[in-house]
Amino acid sequence: MIRTDSAIILHGRKFSDTSKILHVYTRNHGKISILAKGVRSSKSKFGSSLEVISCSTLSWYHSTQKDLYLVKSAEQYTPTYHILSDYDKLITCIAIAEVLSTTQENEESHPELFDLTHQILQFFNSSHSLQSPYNLFFTFLIKTALCMGFGMSFHKCNITGELIDIRDSEYFFFSYYEGSILSLDVDHSGQQGILLNSSIVSILQKLDTGLLDDNSSFNISSSDTFTIHDFLSRYFSIHSHKKFTWRTMPPGATI
Repeated sequence: MIRTDSAIILHGRKFSDTSKILHVYTRNHGKISILAKGVRSSKSKFGSSLEVISCSTLSWYHSTQKDLYLVKSAEQYTPTYHILSDYDKLITCIAIAEVLSTTQENEESHPELFDLTHQILQFFNSSHSLQSPYNLFFTFLIKTALCMGFGMSFHKCNITGELIDIRDSEYFFFSYYEGSILSLDVDHSGQQGILLNSSIVSILQKLDTGLLDDNSSFNISSSDTFTIHDFLSRYFSIHSHKKFTWRTMPPGATI
């Protein structure tokens, strides 16, 4: 059976002298593994359509007896030139691909998550320069959690319904299991969570509701970047019941 779908190439590894095994995220079939024969050959018919972070229309031979499918054809439909030529954009896109690879189960589709990823890749390629591309990695994580059923609330307490105003306190408690910032009058003793300063809460509120253009236009300090990165990694680990430590960090940063 031949299947065709829109796909984002996540990563790959060499297989034989001329072939690769690739992990891709498709819109309607979720994450799948494919074998691309001859893709490493100088005479390959695939061109750049199977390179990492490419958005391509992919056709493959599907079999219920296998979990590795053979590629029939691939054609790139979203250019990536302005991503590949900008190191900061490339690092961000690789980080997004890493999240999809580690959080998504095989052949479990989330069309809305695919559309979000494609929207970000299109935005990166259409914008010649961005002040803070890596901010959109955090935006992506926040939206991914929502798609996966454990979205976060940074503007309202999920227990009392009270709106969170960063002017009310220097620190706020985020409950991992409630998935929200808690009102100041809620007793959080015994709850699993993290204490976030008002600056970080303000950043998370912006990333949660801002447009892509707005979210990439302000700087986050190195210390706040690490705090947000660790906070979101921890949140995903708790709700996905497996440990996530994303290795791709902002340019110039090391784990």
